[in-house]
Formats: sequence, structure tokens, C-alpha cells
Amino acid sequence: MDYTPKHSAPSERLARKDFAADRDRRSEFDAIGEVCRRYKPTGHEHVLALEANRRLTVTNLPINDHMYRLMVEAVTDYAIYMLDPNGVVQSWNRGARLAKGYDADEIVGRSFAVFYSEKERLRSIPELNLQHARDHGRFTEDGWRLRKDGTKFWANVVIDAIHDENGGLIGFTKITRDLTAQRETELQLAHQAGHDALTGLFNRSKFLERLDDEVPQLIYGARLAVHYIDLDRFKPVNDAFGHAVGDQVLRTIGERLQAVIPIGSIAARLGGDEFAVLQFGSPTIEDASELSCRIVQTLSEPISVRNAIVVVGTSVGVAHAPIHGCEAAELLRNSDLALYAAKQNGRGRFEIYDPSMNAQALSRGVMELKLRQALKLHDFELHYQPVVDARTLVVVGYEALLRWQDQTGKQVSPAHFIPLAEELGLMPELGAWVLRTACRDASSWPTELVVAVNVSAMQLRDRGFVEVVKATLAATRLPACRLELEVTETAVLADPTLANEILSELRDLGVGIALDDFGTGFSSLRMVKELPLTRIKIDRSFVSGINETSKSTSVIRSIITLCEAYGLSTTAEGVETAQQLTELQRQNCDHLQGFLLGRAQPDAFWRSLRKEQERGGAVQALPR
Repeated sequence: MDYTPKHSAPSERLARKDFAADRDRRSEFDAIGEVCRRYKPTGHEHVLALEANRRLTVTNLPINDHMYRLMVEAVTDYAIYMLDPNGVVQSWNRGARLAKGYDADEIVGRSFAVFYSEKERLRSIPELNLQHARDHGRFTEDGWRLRKDGTKFWANVVIDAIHDENGGLIGFTKITRDLTAQRETELQLAHQAGHDALTGLFNRSKFLERLDDEVPQLIYGARLAVHYIDLDRFKPVNDAFGHAVGDQVLRTIGERLQAVIPIGSIAARLGGDEFAVLQFGSPTIEDASELSCRIVQTLSEPISVRNAIVVVGTSVGVAHAPIHGCEAAELLRNSDLALYAAKQNGRGRFEIYDPSMNAQALSRGVMELKLRQALKLHDFELHYQPVVDARTLVVVGYEALLRWQDQTGKQVSPAHFIPLAEELGLMPELGAWVLRTACRDASSWPTELVVAVNVSAMQLRDRGFVEVVKATLAATRLPACRLELEVTETAVLADPTLANEILSELRDLGVGIALDDFGTGFSSLRMVKELPLTRIKIDRSFVSGINETSKSTSVIRSIITLCEAYGLSTTAEGVETAQQLTELQRQNCDHLQGFLLGRAQPDAFWRSLRKEQERGGAVQALPR
């Protein structure tokens, strides 16, 4: 007699109970071998194929019930067993023993409810599952199941109701597959798809997904804040100490960020050294400001990694919803604009978005396009400001100053385009052009004149900068002793170790090294001792306050005394009055520079002036 499920889907289980004699008389060993050779059952598809083949053989090539039981027994990837109408186990295959840990004599005759947890049994889940299969023909689910030893495994469960030819229920077939490893792989892949591998935080995609999910709640009165975070000095640390240290710094930043945000809020690494926080809990502007303040403080604390102490600092831009937008893209854009404002205003701080930032961003975008075009077309030019001997007022050299006149004829201040060029990563290219042009111009000057060129922080972090200088000197045939490179304390502090290495190599070439704006930073004295300097440039802020009793005069005297002790030359910047000139001469300053002695002019101007004064000797009378 054949028993089939009420439904007739292709995957239906057919139970045949045939008590006829074994027709083919083959031994059980031969039968198992034949099944394994023909079907090699290792997956659900093979179970279906086995069933289809059984149906075919029942119709065309009769096979006994013993052979069919051997077929089911040979399946090891699936637990296959029969239940009576009350859920009592009637049969138990090899796959069931492997999956659940019970031998047949331990489980046959017991309720299949033993595979469910106590909590599920109290809720009558086993009975409800059977009832579903009874009512609908099949029950299927993925869930936790129990082994004999009490451990759990994640299983795909299918329960089919089995009926006789009259439609009467005679029991159930139950197929269970252990999917624990597959589930762990899927969960791992899902986690990887939404999380940053380095920090474990959400990645950009998952962050935007969560932001998109939360935005619709704004119409019901919800509030949230987007904090866009950028590390201020990560690149110098990464360049100086290597990627292994850089990665550890990023991991530490991620841990600190996760620790400082409110419970329920989320943190993400958007990429590189950019992070973000999505603040929930209906924060007010004040709440968002308070959190950003804590983020800046926490991420600016020193980080100890591999026997080194690094400080990267951070800037944060904040956009509040719904005040600053009700769309995910709008909130992210506005927080980014606020971040840019924070960086422009000095870094190490946070800024709340303001609509005026849109105009600033537009202006910046226009400036960026113009800057890139100017660099491509070489629209820049150099002006040279004279440096004179303090005693004789004879010109001893010039400082090269970059000037830019855009296509409309408007002069753009270096204070505007130099920071943008650094931010856009254009300074190596722009700096190389300045160096090349200055050395080329200086090669045609009288041999006693020196040209001074400013070096950016980005160039001091470029290990290839020394080779650029070498190649430029060779191409222009300018002796190294006629080139002086000016660096600021800020540029050196971006990566002191690497900067010292680069400056030492340049000094070995014979190039002069000047520390600009001396006296304005907290590490000036240490730099005099540690850097391979040849000159100190006294900042104009001290020169402007000169008088007989002023503190500035005392500071200048101290600086000159310090330089004499270390064998360094001194240049005073910003000399604009005769009183300043006289006092600096009295203090034995070596060189002077400022409007009183000459404004920056194109190279052609100075060439013409030198020709006019050739008969009079050195250039002394300078236009003001």
C-alpha cells in the first residue's frame, strides 16, 4: 500500500509500506553499495532525486521496501525520520544519529518534542508545528534545535503530513538539516558587509542605511544629530610610523568613539580617517553640541602605541534633524560643510551647521576649480622681497613669494589659496613649480645672492622631496649654497622625526635651512637645538613692538643671543620703520626684511634695477 501527502508537489514525500517478499534477494551489503554508487546522497537535491527515482522504480522496475529503507539510511546530510500522528518517532536514519546524537533505540518511541527547548515545550511549539503540518500539508522553519548532549544547532526543519489513499492522516515525515556552519558563514558575511574590518564599527554603507531608516521618523516628532568626524593629523602619523601603527591608532579611535557616544547611538568609520556618529534619543542642539565637545576632547587625548605617544586630534561638523534637514543626503552634506568650517577655523574643534556655509562651500568649489586650472596653465608667478645686510643695507638675497592673478585679473591672497592647495594635496606639485622657478631665476643673479623658498608641511612629509631639490639644483645649475629653504614650526611639528631627517639630508647637500616665524610657537627653543638650522627669522610680531623698554625688544635680544650661541644667523621680518631698523642694528641682527627695505617685486623689476645701479656697486636704494 502506498501513502502519499495530501498535496502533490514535486518534492512530496512518499511512504511505502510493503510487506511483500524481497524480490531481488540481494544481500543488505550489496544493496547499500548499489545505493551509494547510484545516488551518492550528500544534499537535499539528492534526497529529491532519490525519491523521484523510487517512484520510477516502483512503477517500472519494482524494488522492495527494504531497499528503500537502505536508501534513506544512506543519507547522512539530513536527519530523516517518521512520526506517528501524535509526534512519536517511528524511524531514525543515519543522518538523524549524526545530527542529534541519539541512537535509534534511544529515540524511537519517544516524542519528537525532546528536540525543542523547555521554553518551547511550555508554549506547546512542537504540537503547534504538527498542527500546522496537519492543516496545511507542510510545516517549515529555520530555528534552534537541541542535541542529546544539550547543545544547540541551527536547523532547517520540514514536516510533511502523510495520508493514505482515503485522505486519512497516518503520520508525518520530518527532515532536519544542520545549517549551523552555513548560518555562521552567512552571519559573518552579513557582518562584514555592514562593518569596517579594522575598527568593527559600522561602515559607510551601513551608516547611510541606518540614517535612511531613521529619517522617516522625523515626521512623527523624532530628532537626531549627525556628527561628521575627521582626524586632524592622522596622515603624518601614518607616514612617520607606518601602516601598522596607523591601523592601531584607528582602532583606538574607534574604541574611544564607541565609548563616548550615548547608549543607542551608533558610530561608523566612513573611510580613511573619517568617522561619523548618528545620535539618537531626540537630542537638542545643546545635546549635540555637548556630545561633539566630548568627541573632540576624547579623540584629542594622546595615544600610546609601540613605545610612541601620538596625538592626532579631531574636528567635528554637526547637522541636526529636522532643523538642518530631513533627508539623509542633506544631513550628511550639511554636517560635512560644518566639518570643513571647523577645519578652516583652526581644527581641534566642532562647528554646528549654518546656512551661510552653503555660500562658503560654493565659493570654495569655485576657488578649487580656478586653482586647478591655474596650476595646469602655470598662471602663478613669483615676486621677490629683498633681504639686506643690517649694517650695510646691501642686498644679500631675496625671498620668493607666490602670487596668483586669476583669469578675471583679480589678485588672490596666498592666505586663501595656499591652505586650499594643501587640503587638496596640490602642494607637492605647486611647491615643485615654485622651487624650480625660483632656482631658475636665481641662477641668473649675481653669484653672491641667495634665494629663499618656503617649504610646506606636506613637502616636509614627502620622502621624495630631497630628490626633487637635488634634481632642481642640477637642472638649473644653481649651487646648493645659494638656496635657503624656510620652514615653519607648524610644518615641522606635523612630523618632527621625518622633518628632521629630510632637513638633515638637505643640509648635507649644502642647502641653508631657516626657521620662519621664530618665537611664536611653544617648541621654538627645542627646535633650535634639534634641527639642522642655519638661520632664524624673528617673527614680525616682535619687530612691530620694538622700543627701548618693550618686552619685544627683550625677546629679540634673547633670540639674537641664543642664535649667536648656536652659530646661527638672524633675519628680522616686518621692518617698516626707521626706529625698528635702528634698534635691530643696535641689537646686532644680521639681516633685515620688510616694507621699509623693499616690497616684493617680479624678478624682471630687480634685474632692471640691478642694471641701473651696476656703476654704483651694491643695490642699496630700494623702492618703497
